[in-house]
Amino acid sequence: MGTYALIYKIVDMDKNAANRPPHVEFLRGLLREGKIETGWKFPDYDTGLIQAVLICKADTKEEVAGWFEKDPVISSGARTFEVRDAEKMAIKF
Repeated sequence: MGTYALIYKIVDMDKNAANRPPHVEFLRGLLREGKIETGWKFPDYDTGLIQAVLICKADTKEEVAGWFEKDPVISSGARTFEVRDAEKMAIKF
């Protein structure tokens, strides 16, 4: 099992707002299934900016990408995403 960062970027603010309720339900489903470990969103919502980062557990990056292709904010064209390998930082805060 690996750890991956899902990074969202906003493409269309109107579509993003319209698809927020089904997007939240989609994320709740992944949380219930234990696929999302944690996440952070950024309050600076604007086109082209990173909107959120979710830390996911899966066997491969492709598996994570497959989940999020079904996310309403992705399938509607409101956001784009990328999946990157993630590692916990060695330093302690």
